[in-house]
Amino acid sequence: MASDMGAPRRVLPGKTYLITRRCYQRTFRLRPSAQTNQVFLYCLAWAAQKTGVVVHAVCVMSNHHHMVVTDVDGVLPDFLRELHRTVAKALNAAQRQWENLWNVGPTSVVLLPTLDDVLRKIGYVVANPVESGLVELPTHWPGVLLWGEHRVTVARPERYFAPGGNSPATIEL
Repeated sequence: MASDMGAPRRVLPGKTYLITRRCYQRTFRLRPSAQTNQVFLYCLAWAAQKTGVVVHAVCVMSNHHHMVVTDVDGVLPDFLRELHRTVAKALNAAQRQWENLWNVGPTSVVLLPTLDDVLRKIGYVVANPVESGLVELPTHWPGVLLWGEHRVTVARPERYFAPGGNSPATIEL
């Protein structure tokens, strides 16, 4: 009897991964805009803060995203669920869409066992808009593109998140 369920992932604390997730039918639901950037960054910061996952690099392209993260406490499934659920709900509200945001397939999670692997994949994430021929330099990408050691404070998006709810007015990534 065939199963639609994939093999279980081995989740261990302290491991670093390359994460990739595509939009449904490769639609451009993540195209760069002030609103999309704010929603994604806020949801990413929210998920990271809730789970303790450390984000080393992130690039949000128009129809997919890449991240290099370290799962400090072995809670990667919780981080991915929180991130992808809140991004989908908040972007659907902001874009007045009610269909699937994410591809129905599983999120790509690739273990990066060595520091060299981690550094190469951070380079891959940062260079993604350049390699795709969209900009000449990574810093020219108008979408979400973060790497290195710095902090970003993101204001709560106006749509979806209730001002009186449990989501903070600003959050730091």
